[in-house]
Amino acid sequence: MSRFYGYGVCSVCEVGCTKGNYIDHSGVRYCSACWTEKENPDHPDLEKMRKEVKEAAEQWKRQKYTKDDGPLPIGPYSHRN
Repeated sequence: MSRFYGYGVCSVCEVGCTKGNYIDHSGVRYCSACWTEKENPDHPDLEKMRKEVKEAAEQWKRQKYTKDDGPLPIGPYSHRN
């Protein structure tokens, strides 16, 4: 299985997108905070949403890069059963 490197970044604020925190619209990727700001600029919790998106991205990056990726269990060659 190929390794999964991420969900990409928001095209507006360049914050890394995490599971459930992004929207693809017309080929452009938005984080949920930027999409809410675009559709409803007067939203009362906009700064709270932006903070949560950034914290989720930082937590995901820490989990992604601190995971121990060990060598293949049988070696570099394909295994025959």
